[in-house]
Amino acid sequence: MRITRPERHRGQPAPLDLREIEALFERGYDTASKRFLAETWGLDPDHVTAGQLGEILADREYLEGLLDSVTSLQQIALGHVVASGGRLRGESLRRELLLRGFGETADSLRKLVERGLLVPLPSPGESEFDIEKLLDHENFLQHELAVGEAVFERFSGFSDDAGPEALGTFSGTIRETATSSIESLELNLLHLTSALSREALRLNKSGTPNRRSLARAAAGIILPGQLGLATDQPDLNDPLQLDYLTFLLALSVELGLVELDEDHLVAVAATTEKYFTSDELRRDRQLLLAIQNVKYWSEIKSLALAKNRARQPSGEQFSQFDATGEPLIGARGYVFSVLKRARLEGWTPLDALVDLCASLDRSYLTRVLARSNEEIGPEDYIQTVLRRALVWMGFLQLGESDDQIELARFHPRGRQALGLANPPGTAGESEASKDSAAGCMIVQPNFEIMVFLDAAPLDVIYFLYRVGVRIGLSDRMATFRLTAESVQRGFSQGESAKAVHDRLASLSHTPVPDSVTFQLDDWERVHRQLQFFASGLILRHRDPDRLELVTDQFEHDLGGDGQVIRIGPTTVFVMTEREDLLARLIERENAMIVDYLGMLPPCISFVEALLVQVDATACDFITISELMRLGKELEDVPAGCSRAGRYFTLDIAKIRQRWPVDSLDAALAFLDQRVEGGVPAAQALKLQSLLEQPARAKIISEVSVIVLESKAVADRFATVPQCAELGMERLGDRSFSVPTQGLEQLKDVFKEVGIDFDGDI
Repeated sequence: MRITRPERHRGQPAPLDLREIEALFERGYDTASKRFLAETWGLDPDHVTAGQLGEILADREYLEGLLDSVTSLQQIALGHVVASGGRLRGESLRRELLLRGFGETADSLRKLVERGLLVPLPSPGESEFDIEKLLDHENFLQHELAVGEAVFERFSGFSDDAGPEALGTFSGTIRETATSSIESLELNLLHLTSALSREALRLNKSGTPNRRSLARAAAGIILPGQLGLATDQPDLNDPLQLDYLTFLLALSVELGLVELDEDHLVAVAATTEKYFTSDELRRDRQLLLAIQNVKYWSEIKSLALAKNRARQPSGEQFSQFDATGEPLIGARGYVFSVLKRARLEGWTPLDALVDLCASLDRSYLTRVLARSNEEIGPEDYIQTVLRRALVWMGFLQLGESDDQIELARFHPRGRQALGLANPPGTAGESEASKDSAAGCMIVQPNFEIMVFLDAAPLDVIYFLYRVGVRIGLSDRMATFRLTAESVQRGFSQGESAKAVHDRLASLSHTPVPDSVTFQLDDWERVHRQLQFFASGLILRHRDPDRLELVTDQFEHDLGGDGQVIRIGPTTVFVMTEREDLLARLIERENAMIVDYLGMLPPCISFVEALLVQVDATACDFITISELMRLGKELEDVPAGCSRAGRYFTLDIAKIRQRWPVDSLDAALAFLDQRVEGGVPAAQALKLQSLLEQPARAKIISEVSVIVLESKAVADRFATVPQCAELGMERLGDRSFSVPTQGLEQLKDVFKEVGIDFDGDI
């Protein structure tokens, strides 16, 4: 019985009826195509008509005979086209079959086209359609493939779920070789942000982490391959450890747990609390989004770092000034989209997973990776995404079968984040989870807390980091210690002694010892006595005895009204406006170091190189004292200058004597905060030439400048191979310079790539 042809609305797919088939053969296909199909179907190629070709596709008995020799894979392919309404782009059909585990199917689809079971349709505006040429070059996959009504009727009951389990599923004895877990990753992120909340991570001039600062921040991190064990001191000469630490930092930045503050990375308290106290599903989805969009870690740099056998690998993998991972955001998103669409159930061969990701749209990955200027193929890139990013995240687990086949499967939380499994949580289950945390720790009289990680939700671990310091980690058990500093840090973030006690009591397997309760109250009493000062300055002297004599005399001069507060043996804090006394103190004690609290008003301006003018009405005594050390005050006002200011000439030898190390940086740091808008560029370059070495430049004559339409066009044009041969150099977002003798060749390149260079932009 003939099926009712679905009503076709504009833009909706539908099978070809006899009228459309005849019109296609009459006006769409060229003569060679008709002869080719006639020979394939056993008709006379010299006298074939469009009507005869159309009748073949509408002949159900003939089609049934063809289907007897069609493979099960080809029947499934036809069923997919029917399930899509009767028409489907060839490349989309190929990708769908790849995702369902059928491998490369281009040859099978080609045979369906030859037999007339799939009909490629010309593109809009395309005439004289040559089907034989399309088949020879497999370009038919770039066209829409349609079926006739007879085929549509034959496969109308096709199930869209037909096909094998994607990529095959392994069972039997499988040894897990995973090197990380989501729980370890979250514990590492929490440990790292806790460390950066106490001490900021210093960055070098290149934006890379200072190695000593990074080593301090990373102490206690769980490294890949060391599940449940924390490292006392990471080896930053180990490429794997360095790469993993930069991965954690980049992920923390992308999650907003850490941010850049001038030349330091610091923890962001509000974001940290919001993230670590949110539910599991929300965290998993944030992790997936963060790794896809991570900007300061790159799989390509990671692979290069792994191949580097030098004892001290480069730290350029993580720089706050070079977003090496940003160009790969699209490539990561492509890999993740394949994983979301693939029916990956249980253990699957890792190579099959890599082949699937590489085959689905190889041209896209090849283009993206080519723009990175690194020699890396799609398979190597995908391997790095899977083995590094997803395994380190804990989303993907690795294993090995008993016949040494490397396997992979998604962790349940990884499946949940990718949307491959329904989230288990409900409001009731969430409350039950909180109740089950009771008894997950033991509070001891020595202020140590043993917490069982498998029983403690992440927000409980976050609470312990908020009021304590982790001192041990092993066998899924962590040990924290309450200290005066850590608990008072918690007080400063809104905790109270009662709140800390009550939460510990609700979570502890045993009652909170009285000694801990008493000490919490005492620490809170001390905390409430803290005083904050909005203005003042700090005096330091490396000799404690000398500082004692100086401050005694200074207090006497001030009248002994409590304006000097002793902070430590070598440091005092001063609250006074008696700048005359401070100035004499600075001049008398050359070893004295002074720190201001607050911003300094700009009071210095450059008259010419190494000659500065000081606004006496806005200048502070320390600036004057420093200028005395760095140069000499002029007795006479320079010609043409105002008599309202004081003038100093800077002495290069004195600057080097004042700051023996990094003289230029130190001098610019001193001047920048005192000059309106910072040191002028001309003066900074002059200081550089005198303190270090002159900046280098070259002058090129006889060049032409070209300006392209937009930055996007310029970015694409810069990658054209012929440009490098012309000696082109980029001048900005849209501009390039080229030697004048190469201008004619450049015009030829413009013509070749289709750029109109005659019009205005």
